[in-house]
Order: sequence, then C-alpha cells, then structure tokens
Amino acid sequence: MTIVLHRFPLSHYAEKARAALDFKGLEYRIEEHLPGPGQIAIYRLSGQRKLPVIEHDGAVVADSTEIALYLERTFPDRRRLLPEDPEERREVLALEAHLDDTLGKYAPRVWLRHALREDQYLDALGRALGSFGHAGLGALAAVVPLAEARVGAVQRRLDEAERAVRGALTDLCARLETSPYLVGDEPSLADIAAVSLVYPFKFPPSKHLFKPEVEGASVRSIAEDPALARFFDFRDRFYRDHLR
Repeated sequence: MTIVLHRFPLSHYAEKARAALDFKGLEYRIEEHLPGPGQIAIYRLSGQRKLPVIEHDGAVVADSTEIALYLERTFPDRRRLLPEDPEERREVLALEAHLDDTLGKYAPRVWLRHALREDQYLDALGRALGSFGHAGLGALAAVVPLAEARVGAVQRRLDEAERAVRGALTDLCARLETSPYLVGDEPSLADIAAVSLVYPFKFPPSKHLFKPEVEGASVRSIAEDPALARFFDFRDRFYRDHLR
C-alpha cells in the first residue's frame, strides 16, 4: 500500500516526515491540508489535529519523530535512519530531540519575524499562495512589526526564539567543521531533522514543494548569514545528494 502523507504546505515538521520517506526511498503521495476546517478531517483520521500524519497499511501515525521511527521499524531493509552502533544511535536520537526543541519550536517565530520584512521573499511566497495568501501576508507584514515595537512581551519572546535558533544553527556549524555529517560519517535522522526544520528559511530544490515557484526563495537575513553559511551549504548538499 502506498504511504499517504498528510501535511500543511509550509510545515517544517511535515517536511521532516517527507524527508524521512525520501531518505528511505519509499513511495508515497501527499495530501495537502489548510489550518482550520481542514483539520476536522485530520481529527477524524488520527484523533488529534496536528500534522504531519501518515497512513500506511491500516496504520495511522502522527508526529514527525514517531513517523520516522515507524518507518525505521517497518522498513528495516531500507536505508537506515538510525546507526547500528548503540552510542551513535543514542547521540542521533538526543540531537534530533534537541533540534525539535529548538529549531522545531522556535523557527516559525524567527521565520515570521524576518520573512515579513523581506519584500522579495514575501512576493515569491505571496504569488505561490495566490491572491488570498498574498493579501494575508501583506497584512501580517504590516501588523507584526507594530506589535513587536509596542509590546515588550512580544519583543522578548521573539528575541528568545532568535537566540535559540541562531544558537542551534551555530552549534551545527561547529559539528560540521570536524565531521561530514552531524553524527559520525554517515547520514542519519539527526541530519534529516536539521535540514528540514529550517524548511521555510530556504525552500529546497524538490519536486514535492507545495508550489514549484517557491524553489530557492530564501529569508536572506538567516539563510545567507555568513556566520551560518557552513550549515546552509551542508543543507543544500544534503538535499542534492540524499533527497528528492
């Protein structure tokens, strides 16, 4: 049975699940959903409203990490997401969990803060989303800076998110100074988490983008920051070499 991946188009967690499917070399199809009324169908399917969710051979699995672990258990003969060495395996799982807690949690806030101030990126995303999406992004672009300027709590939360994201990416750059991958000499779930959880900061070359027009669009203040270049260069290579 072909695997069905249910996703929100801009979700970095959905991209993490999709990347795990790709890395394993599995066949799948994607069903797109939008937040709001579309989540009713997801609740009926999985008993909760969050995406990603996969369906496979009668099983319904939610959460990007649980999906990756399900794929590893169900398809052990396919390319491994987790090392066989117990120590490396623990390190991969610990790093993947840390990235979920930092990039996964905070990247959307940082993306919103920066993306809505970069006209070129905003225009590319607005065109891909259509007239309704373009108008909505334009409204956000006007409101978010005002809220940030006037409400100290908003400013503090965004600053906290930025520190967490930049700190995590800086740590990944340091790892890549001495190793071809984030844990050891072979790619793993840790790499998949890292490259996919920055998904909206720079849309990768992929036939599975929600709209092909967004390929290459980037939030330049993050994706082209020289201090983070080592990681984003690695991210581009990883998509080119290991994902579709």
